[in-house]
Amino acid sequence: MKTFLFICMFLTLNRPMQAQDNIPSYGKIDKAELEMQDCSFDPGAEAVILLDIGEIEFSYINNTGWVSETKYRIRVKILKEKGVNQSEIKLPYYAKNGRENISNIGGVSYNLDPNGNIEESKLDSRNIYDRPINKEYSEISFALPNVKTGSVFEYKYKITRKSFFIPSWGFQQSIPVKYSAYNVAIPEYFQFTLLVTKRQEMEKKTGSGINESVWYIMRNIKGLKDEPFSSGKVDYMQRIDFQLSGINAPGYYEEIRTTWAKINEELLEDEDFGQALKRNLKGINEIVATAMQQSSTAERIRVIYNYVQRNMQWNENYGLYSFTGIKEAWDKKNGSITDINFILINMLKEAGVAAKPLLVSTKDHGMVNPLYPFLKRFNAVLAYVIDGDVEYIMNAADKYNPYNLVPYDVINTYALLVDKSVNAVRQLGSNGKFANNIFFTCSVAPDGKISGQANLKSSGYARNIRMSTLKKHKLKEMIEDNEGIIIKVDSLAVNNEDDESQPLEQVAEYSGSMQEGGGYSFLPYNLFTGLGKNPFIEESRVMDIDFNFPKSYVISGTYYLPDEYTVNELPKNTRLIMPDTSIILTRKMQQDGNIISFRVTLDMLYADYIAEGYPYIKDFFKKMYALLNERIALKKK
Repeated sequence: MKTFLFICMFLTLNRPMQAQDNIPSYGKIDKAELEMQDCSFDPGAEAVILLDIGEIEFSYINNTGWVSETKYRIRVKILKEKGVNQSEIKLPYYAKNGRENISNIGGVSYNLDPNGNIEESKLDSRNIYDRPINKEYSEISFALPNVKTGSVFEYKYKITRKSFFIPSWGFQQSIPVKYSAYNVAIPEYFQFTLLVTKRQEMEKKTGSGINESVWYIMRNIKGLKDEPFSSGKVDYMQRIDFQLSGINAPGYYEEIRTTWAKINEELLEDEDFGQALKRNLKGINEIVATAMQQSSTAERIRVIYNYVQRNMQWNENYGLYSFTGIKEAWDKKNGSITDINFILINMLKEAGVAAKPLLVSTKDHGMVNPLYPFLKRFNAVLAYVIDGDVEYIMNAADKYNPYNLVPYDVINTYALLVDKSVNAVRQLGSNGKFANNIFFTCSVAPDGKISGQANLKSSGYARNIRMSTLKKHKLKEMIEDNEGIIIKVDSLAVNNEDDESQPLEQVAEYSGSMQEGGGYSFLPYNLFTGLGKNPFIEESRVMDIDFNFPKSYVISGTYYLPDEYTVNELPKNTRLIMPDTSIILTRKMQQDGNIISFRVTLDMLYADYIAEGYPYIKDFFKKMYALLNERIALKKK
């Protein structure tokens, strides 16, 4: 081992090569950057990252082990007022057990004065804040001074990590990046597997010496914009990931690659994970006794889950460890997603239900790669129970999702069950769908005013989403939001709010007026659906389409017309089918004297589509919304 340590220390003497590009030094600003008006390769951007540079090197310290130091430097140009918030910087780091530390922070912003001279404003160290986020992470935050439209600002910092770990490098951001470079100096006997996500050229410049020093470079990268019905945006960012595969030095070999089984073992022994689950909670005897009186495991789960869901308040924090400890979280009735689900697991066990923790990565956090065991890929803990052939995946921090429905933000993601017998991740499926059933009646008065009643029933994931809308006091607003007609909700009643086994029923009495033009009055039939406008209007798309779950809409109703109106044109009965039959729209209409009745069904059988299939989705939705937006045309006699 002494021989190996000597080799390690010798390897650290080799410094990373300097980038071969002509990069301006920190603190040196070109006036042309301040005069820049737009981004040439991504026109209309609110801001552009001019430079994004990282350099990492390693050293071996006795009694500590491998330590890496990564130096970061970022320079940004503000092009529009909307981009000014780019100067508000947040740097999360893994603070648990002192694993990471941020230091050497500096920042400066540049502006042109009325005479065209460059003014500098430096970041004051007193305006740099460090705060804990949870038991794992802390965050450094600061705002660059005097930043406005036209400004250029830059900042730098260093992260020290107590591990032989090469952090991923993201070339792409939500705003365009002109130049992004990552320098990695890997000691000779260390072997890494590289995972590259790219859609354009990545340059690789290799240096010489005992340590392999490599620059990975990309230029002129468009910003990755938000796209409708997409998830896991981080999965589509052009980036490079590193996985240590082994250390092989003369006379020494060490197995570095971890496994899912090893992660499980470590978690079960951790004070803030496995040991936290063993804490005793006060005041739970009554609810546990009530649960144990139930005749089935499902009912026991339902009683405990509903109690925790209704009595605990989520503080919006994620993480894999108990932040304050479940005793304190229980006493305060407030905690992180993990605190709440640890409490749920604890109480289920007390009620004789074999609940276990389940590590998940929510869709916004990014997908877990099942081939590479990284604990940091996960960001939350849910509760898991298997009862015969039935699985329960539960998040009691979600106020509106029932106990027997897989939370929709983890559908089709990979999860790790924390149990000694488990040595691999598994993919989570969906056990429900989104269903909205809409029925309404509408009477048209001789003066063109309308009135009627709408009965809306939301089931499955639609119930979850509609409950959230209700609790945010936006349900009335949502019901009134309809294209081509003016509707005002006069009264609203909601039924089955406290019974998650029943559809959420919403009954609205409404009034309003028709849209008019060219001597005609128009009645839409696509009312109260929440479908809104066609979301797929862009020519191209980068991210896969994720509807989260299959969807079903049934829209039916009856219009009652006065004698003063005649139907000039009635939309035809029709059927529209996606080429792969995964989406089907059917419309049927009939008129009997002064009464028009209709029924529209929309079935979306698939939850997701690859980005390459976007042209088919785009074409279908264009036709579908054209049909949905057709009107019943009326004319006064």
